[in-house]
Amino acid sequence: MTTNHPNPPSQHDNSTPQDQPRWLYQAQDARGRPTEGFVHAQTAEEALQAITALQQPPLTQVRLHTSGLHARAMTEMADEVLGPLDVKALRQLARDQIEALENPGIWTTLRQLLRNNRTWLLVCAALIALAVWRQWSPWVQGALVVAMLAPLAVFAYMHQFQRMYQHMLHAHATGDLPRLDVLAQRLARAAERHAFLRQPAWDAAVRMAWFEARAEGVDAAILHLRIHPMRPTDEGEFLARIYTLPLATGDHAGFTARLRELIAQRPSEPTLHMDLALGEARAGHTVEAQRLLDTLQPTLLPPHGQAFIDWVRGMIALRDPARAGEAASHLSKACEQFLGLVRKAPGAWPSLAVCTCDYALALAWSGRMETAQAVFASVQPVARHHAEPERLALLERELRQANAR
Repeated sequence: MTTNHPNPPSQHDNSTPQDQPRWLYQAQDARGRPTEGFVHAQTAEEALQAITALQQPPLTQVRLHTSGLHARAMTEMADEVLGPLDVKALRQLARDQIEALENPGIWTTLRQLLRNNRTWLLVCAALIALAVWRQWSPWVQGALVVAMLAPLAVFAYMHQFQRMYQHMLHAHATGDLPRLDVLAQRLARAAERHAFLRQPAWDAAVRMAWFEARAEGVDAAILHLRIHPMRPTDEGEFLARIYTLPLATGDHAGFTARLRELIAQRPSEPTLHMDLALGEARAGHTVEAQRLLDTLQPTLLPPHGQAFIDWVRGMIALRDPARAGEAASHLSKACEQFLGLVRKAPGAWPSLAVCTCDYALALAWSGRMETAQAVFASVQPVARHHAEPERLALLERELRQANAR
């Protein structure tokens, strides 16, 4: 594994590679062994080029785990917590982040803590044993115990924020507004003390705005976000988080208009083109959706990008009722991938729920009503808070009519 950064700055960018955000990647080396690391780049395409140039023969099965929308924010957040990192520390950070993505949870985090602090813990344990053997002062023995437990205390302190954020994601998915509001306020207060929490606090505010948009309208929700203390100063960063809000009210035209405005600022961000393809497909603009899909390079997307590709293909097919079976096949694949993702990332629940609603509609139109009803029932508690109102009403009407027959 390497964290060298051979890629030169873009012709339109005067920054040095080290000034650019870090992109986390996972790959296989020439011997088929897994490897991971970081490269500095401005775009996904530059990151992939940098990874290809790392060694010869080049790495294979490369997967980017960083989105261009959040690369800089995630880099700054890690630097705020960990401080300047040398090559060895970056290697360990990459390994830890990949492990956390594949096996999230408190035990993975605790295991990493013990592994990364094993020298400190062993030295402290040896000193404690020596202190007991030599009968040193109880104060000295107590101080050594406290020193040994210091990493665990830091872990406990940091873990409370991680749990708070995970609970916030769950409250957002299930539409638990009172709890979501409380957790968003707690994150905002914590972010005033810790700069690394600004991004999670801002994320919580945007998720609150989704429900404000459904209740009060998109413009009112955006106005509240503009005066939020955690709002990013860069207008592009602000737009990158609010362009989905029109979907809260089913306003596909507003969604695509804001998204195209953002793409004009960031034309090299593949996830935005993926979102636009999905938006156009869900709006019934299948020719434009197919054109956008044909221009995408799947290797530039995060690992869950294939789920969105299958989702777009399903929605394109669903435009023609005669292709409902084909649509169901694509959407089934997408839902299966989202289902695997939500086990590791609860923030993916809304995507799973909305995609499952489309899958249920495809099943209904292909004559498999009982399966459609079962599929919809499995996500209905989340879907009613995140699916577009018109699409949800269409699906519920189809299922009611089937029951009435």
